[in-house]
Amino acid sequence: MLPKSPSRRLYLVLQPTSEEVFEPDAVADTPLVCFIAYGVHHRVFGWVRLRADRLTDLLNAHEELHLAEVEIESLEDGITQSVDEIIIHRRELIAVHATGPRGDQARHQRTRTHPIAIQSGNYLIGGHLHADPGADPIASVGGRPAIVPLTDAWIEYWSGGERKYQSTGTIVVNRDAADWMRLVTDDDLIEGWLRPTSASVRHG
Repeated sequence: MLPKSPSRRLYLVLQPTSEEVFEPDAVADTPLVCFIAYGVHHRVFGWVRLRADRLTDLLNAHEELHLAEVEIESLEDGITQSVDEIIIHRRELIAVHATGPRGDQARHQRTRTHPIAIQSGNYLIGGHLHADPGADPIASVGGRPAIVPLTDAWIEYWSGGERKYQSTGTIVVNRDAADWMRLVTDDDLIEGWLRPTSASVRHG
């Protein structure tokens, strides 16, 4: 599932449905999770055998995603099509979501959570950033690897001229792709007072 690659490329084979198929026991014991990669111009999705708690480490360790058997939604017209494969460079990623439980509790350190909002292109992402107690949460992001996880999160985006919303639970975001990042309130996140701004509106 995750072959080694000298090009620092992460290779994942997706499937278009969550229905179980016959697989060897060595594969079947890994959970089948919904995988969504949000890019600058497309949203790529499918189902994959992946431990979701490893997602942040995997993306920070690889410069490219090589995805096979995927569905692609164009943000320009909202049309979805199936493709055999696509390669996405990490700098083109806005965020990635994979369903599943949070990581190993034994690896967790005591942190303080901060409600945060991030605008990246046509995407608005809200959630809780975990930072060391007493640390400036925004400044702490700059000292981390580019891919940063948010919990209790959601993402809104424009596709085909329509605003769409998805609650993700946990999502990992690309700090380097952010137009802006700021602290908000829990009410901002819960009550839906934040709205994504279409790139065509911001730059038109």
